[in-house]
Amino acid sequence: MRNDRIPTIAAIQRMNLILVAGTAIVLFYFDSSSAALGCLLGGAVVIANLWLLSLFGAAILSAAGAGISATAAKFGVMAIPLKMLIVAGLVYLLFKRTHIDGLGFALGVLTQMTAAIIETGRASLRGAS
Repeated sequence: MRNDRIPTIAAIQRMNLILVAGTAIVLFYFDSSSAALGCLLGGAVVIANLWLLSLFGAAILSAAGAGISATAAKFGVMAIPLKMLIVAGLVYLLFKRTHIDGLGFALGVLTQMTAAIIETGRASLRGAS
């Protein structure tokens, strides 16, 4: 049974792409190309992060359904925070080695939260009707 009140990862990712592109265009027009590039990079980081999270989550759930050992399950669950640590390290290196516009990057990152809120509202309205 499918719950129409829960947004899908694909719907959130699509909305996020739209928001990142729109925000980057606005930043390019009103601020600078550096801010727009920072926005695109921030958006790319969170889009890739959510995609990896959904892959890891699906792999952990399917492995749990297959009856893997408890030790293997613990390693699978540890992969999620490890992935976040790797992403945070890569973002740190990105800022350390290049001159990325921090505000543009932050706005690109925030598009995912906005996309999740929008898609949750859309799914809730769709489920209510």
